[in-house]
Amino acid sequence: MLYCTKCHGVCQDSTLKCPNCKSGKLRQVDDEDFVLLHRADQYAAQRLEEQFKERGVSYRLEAFDGGRISYLYDSDVLPTDKMVLVRWGDYPVAREISARMKDELDREREAETGEESFEAMSPKKRIVVQILSVIAFLVVIMLVVYGADAAANWLKGLWS
Repeated sequence: MLYCTKCHGVCQDSTLKCPNCKSGKLRQVDDEDFVLLHRADQYAAQRLEEQFKERGVSYRLEAFDGGRISYLYDSDVLPTDKMVLVRWGDYPVAREISARMKDELDREREAETGEESFEAMSPKKRIVVQILSVIAFLVVIMLVVYGADAAANWLKGLWS
């Protein structure tokens, strides 16, 4: 694996430039290098920090400075977001902790909103819903056109 000294990303050995930042400053990753795990909001970063301390994982939290990285916890970038960097030697353990933390946070958010997770529709049901939506849209358009025509005829009748 190659390590990007600019964005702390890790990429395949055959890569000439970093897929994250397009930098050519790549070298072999060392166990002591701090590599990018992902970006997290302040709450998730704090929870990860607690778990990392408990498990003895070497980590650093840095301010998120933009760039194209994976959004693990949510899709909105906030000024308080952190880049979670972990020592390459601890990366497998950190990924495991992060995956468990993501599941916990998803359950917490689900409990807060009281909503169940989204279930995808079957393809047949999706087609039926789309057809009914198109029909309903056409009916609404027809009603608006006929209503406008009737209103115009009524106004013409007032002046004639």
